[in-house]
Amino acid sequence: MGKNSFQTVSTGVFNRQGTDTVSANTFYFVMAITLAWGLGITAYLAHYAIQIGFKPGWLEVIVFGLAIPIGGIFLSVKSSNPLLSFIGYNMIAIPFGFLLGPVVNHYSPDAVRNAFGITAGISVAMGILGTVYPNFFSKIGGFLFAALLGLVIVRVIQIFIPGLNFTWIDYLAAGIFSLYIGYDMYRANQIPKTIDNAIDICVDLYLDIINLFLIVLKKK
Repeated sequence: MGKNSFQTVSTGVFNRQGTDTVSANTFYFVMAITLAWGLGITAYLAHYAIQIGFKPGWLEVIVFGLAIPIGGIFLSVKSSNPLLSFIGYNMIAIPFGFLLGPVVNHYSPDAVRNAFGITAGISVAMGILGTVYPNFFSKIGGFLFAALLGLVIVRVIQIFIPGLNFTWIDYLAAGIFSLYIGYDMYRANQIPKTIDNAIDICVDLYLDIINLFLIVLKKK
């Protein structure tokens, strides 16, 4: 399985309004524990996959890396029920955990820890910036979407032309997903504070962070 798997995965889940609002503290608490759960279960299952020597073939990559997660994204986006959205969220985090194990197993423990630390630092910093500078992030949504679309096209081309490697693409991708973390936090501050919206936002934040982690790890 290639080290570029998962990269260029993202979605938008911010259009739903909702009327069952909760306090801001409850909203952000649900966001925090949901995001921590997703990242935690992914890390645990990645470790488990390494222990059992899981080596996915193309079928597993398609099912675990595309079919089930896309179904989870669709369920989260379409559902206004927090439980169904949480199930959809797990349909992304759990399969990714199994696929992430063989990827990180290519690297030393120190490289993985360093990539984790850098990703955590960037995520916290961009989350703060997305909250502190809403005017800036309110203007870059279209740019980020266009940049992500271009990145997807380049990654697809690289699949069919394996020797086509552009070092600068990885740095550009890291910048895009870093900005997406700030942008998604900005959006989180703008929408109605409902439990379902809190879980839906974590879908995007989870994908932003996982993509960023893999890009940082690749450069180690």
